[in-house]
Amino acid sequence: MEQTPKLWKTLNEYANYLEAKFDKVFERYEEPKINKLNFKNWNNTFWSSNVIRKCHLKTIVPKDGNGHWLMHVNVFPNTNIELPILGFNIAASPKKITSSFMDYSPLYGFAHPYHDYMEMRVAGLEWNMPQNLPPWASEIFSGDVLTADNVDTDAELNHFIQVMTDLIDYYLDNLNANALETRRDIKPLLNRYCQNQKLNPHLHRSILDMGISEQDKNDYVNNVLFEEI
Repeated sequence: MEQTPKLWKTLNEYANYLEAKFDKVFERYEEPKINKLNFKNWNNTFWSSNVIRKCHLKTIVPKDGNGHWLMHVNVFPNTNIELPILGFNIAASPKKITSSFMDYSPLYGFAHPYHDYMEMRVAGLEWNMPQNLPPWASEIFSGDVLTADNVDTDAELNHFIQVMTDLIDYYLDNLNANALETRRDIKPLLNRYCQNQKLNPHLHRSILDMGISEQDKNDYVNNVLFEEI
């Protein structure tokens, strides 16, 4: 019997931490659009609140100990709230985190206090790998987007998890003070984020590589992961 790699066990525990954290802040809801999509080893959980329209946690844990462990998090504010979109992704082989990003993606035209914290928290990180972003990403990510790859030592992994935890905890623990009501129409800005995410060719390739059909992939990406409102 194949054993779960040590790194994946650590990341599973981290996903469980996030799930418990979201349970404390938000209320779970059922997403009927996911029910007709039979994706093996995929776990999709959804939450909402008075200021958050959708919080989505997805994990994919291969059962054979091969391939990539994946996690995706998005937190979208309601259409009357000035709040950055939280986006977080991890891809990990059995031995190392091969890629990850974390961002407080801005709703353009509004300087939000959350961005000050993120700028401070990511400053000077040796394993942060800022790089030239593709056009779809540069349209929506902040100037402080955190990216990492080849995280393969215990020290790097522990620091990586701590930084990501600090960013998620800050976002969630300060919602009451920083989820600011607005009179402008936020819907086009939220849709703009989703439209650009859907231009990421790696997103589509990675789902197809898991044996998902083109139709199911499109349904998931367009109607669940990055559905427009």
